Amino acid sequence: MNNNLEEYRQYLLARGQSLNYRNIIRIWLAYTEENKIEIITQNDITNFFITNSQYSIKSRNQFIMAGRSYYTAYMQVPKEQNEWYKIKLMKVPQRIAEYFTEKELEEAKKQLITNFSRKMTPNKIRAVLDFMYYSGCRKDELLTLKRQDINLEENTAKLYGKGKKERIICFPNKVKKEIELYFNSENEENNAFNIKLGKLHYLIKMINKYSGGKKIHCHSFRHGFAKNCLRKGIPLPTLSRLLGHASILTTMVYANPSEQEMKETYQEKMNKGKENES
Repeated sequence: MNNNLEEYRQYLLARGQSLNYRNIIRIWLAYTEENKIEIITQNDITNFFITNSQYSIKSRNQFIMAGRSYYTAYMQVPKEQNEWYKIKLMKVPQRIAEYFTEKELEEAKKQLITNFSRKMTPNKIRAVLDFMYYSGCRKDELLTLKRQDINLEENTAKLYGKGKKERIICFPNKVKKEIELYFNSENEENNAFNIKLGKLHYLIKMINKYSGGKKIHCHSFRHGFAKNCLRKGIPLPTLSRLLGHASILTTMVYANPSEQEMKETYQEKMNKGKENES
């Protein structure tokens, strides 16, 4: 088995494919050897997943893809005879990463201004964090943004996203005022906010220090922006354009409330109804 796995590894390397397939197939072949399986059936694969119930849906899909690759692409088993092709890939539940609420954003700014102002001015902290949160920009878009691409008269900015696709984003008046204050205090050098990747990551690290256990990433601002827009009634197609999504299906994940959001919305609506009745 080891010789065959090494040959499969070389096969994957030569084609630039994931070497994780080799590790997955090693586990599967060990199972077939232990259970003396010579002719594979769908029941064998089902029993394998039952025996290894610890695997997530994502991991199970990787086994299915590896089984298709190993037997048909590498071992030359016809596709119609490869039992792994008879098992459909399972739908992976989409999850939204940790995100900021407006209240948490305000608290983060206070903490950073108190503890980080020696390395970054309060004007800059407010401008950077609020622009990220209220524009929904990606990290790379923030780092490549130039002041000439920001229109303070119309509260818009031109961003260059994935694949250098151009899109227009908007920001509210409060962010406009913060940007103006910051721009008046510091000339442009590297980019619009004169912030490099290392300093941005350090900002996020400092936020996590005071976040009360919530794990925040740069993308958490973008997630917070999307959830905030939906809470305030911005239509999904509009939000999709603001986020620069190629498909509205990508944006729909934000419309799926968390368990906590479901409870809060239910209590708010039900209690409001009772108040009106009284």
